[in-house]
Amino acid sequence: MDAFSGYNQITMHPSDQEKTSFITNQSLYCYKMMPFGLKNVEATYQRLVNKLFKEQIGRTMEVYVDDMITKSHQVEQHPDHLRETFEVLRQNQMRLNPDKCAFGVSTGKFLGFVVHERGIEANPEKIKVILELQSPTTPKQV
Repeated sequence: MDAFSGYNQITMHPSDQEKTSFITNQSLYCYKMMPFGLKNVEATYQRLVNKLFKEQIGRTMEVYVDDMITKSHQVEQHPDHLRETFEVLRQNQMRLNPDKCAFGVSTGKFLGFVVHERGIEANPEKIKVILELQSPTTPKQV
């Protein structure tokens, strides 16, 4: 799953909004939601999702910034684990990007790795060049 415009879902504290102000020809504006590009925005967002999903992380979920995966050992448990994830998202008014979400899959890509029931493996697309690399044949190539 992928959070829709992840950083822009975090409300700025009212006292910090004026620090994000910018001027246009029409007026002076400031951000009410956290914009991309602020210092430590990634760390702030990661802390938020870690706090929101603290009960699930490591057990039924893995989260890295706006990428989330809900996992289950048994297929029968998966709807309950997804329901738990969606409840947290709904309670905190977080939205997902449906174009980047896939559900009920036994294998998927997460952070450049292939995740499946046997564990985590390197993505063959990412290591293709290394696997096809020719051994050096001359001292200069070494």
